[in-house]
Amino acid sequence: MIIVVSDVHLGYDLSDETSFKNFLFNYVSETLSSDDHFVLLGDILDFWRRKNIDTLLENNTILEKIFALATNVHYIVGNHDYYMLTIKERFPEYQSLDLRKYLRLEDAESKFFFIHGYELDVFANYEPLTLEEYEEISENLCQTGNTIGRIFDILWGVGRKLQKPPDKRKSWRRKKGLRPSPIHHMSNLEKFACSPCRNLLLGLKKDEKLVFGHTHNPFINENTANSGSWVKEGFEYDTFIQIEDGRMEKKRWIGEKVA
Repeated sequence: MIIVVSDVHLGYDLSDETSFKNFLFNYVSETLSSDDHFVLLGDILDFWRRKNIDTLLENNTILEKIFALATNVHYIVGNHDYYMLTIKERFPEYQSLDLRKYLRLEDAESKFFFIHGYELDVFANYEPLTLEEYEEISENLCQTGNTIGRIFDILWGVGRKLQKPPDKRKSWRRKKGLRPSPIHHMSNLEKFACSPCRNLLLGLKKDEKLVFGHTHNPFINENTANSGSWVKEGFEYDTFIQIEDGRMEKKRWIGEKVA
């Protein structure tokens, strides 16, 4: 079994860290065995909006639990916690977590490719900005405390809003519990993520399924899944992807149970 979460944004005032902590202690630790996998798909920590040390110390209990899980834990960095990868590169014998930019796993002979998803954002929305340039910006924002990171985050939100058709700009936030739109209503990022041409830029194999986060918009289809977020905004939040017997399912943690 594989459980995938992304975009918890620990350190951000809208992060549902209480629910995530409950999920870790009462579901992940009880469900996954030593042969299973827990995939942290980026932006678990929010270093853009808070000082790194404040984010880490305030969420020490959650981090300790992640370190203690009796399963295979993988941490794919996102744009808000990209600095974690820099730390690993600085210490060649780094052992705390399996930190990386992407991950390949198999479950019941089905193959899966995991990325955070900022890569899709760059390709779909920020050309001619390159991936390397975006990653450099992300790393720098992880070391600015909170003011510059919050300003950049607001500008990012404005840009994403303006990319929508005029009739889709009525509200800054989507209604709670909104289900994924049909693909012709999806953003360019999501359309790209669901299209075969993604393989050219991401290096997917023909038989691999893509799992990503970043957009905070959970959805799932035959070959693509978005794990959503744990941020208390207008999106359907506290969601995750569970892979069992090669089949992906979108689930939500509500209270003390899975829905």
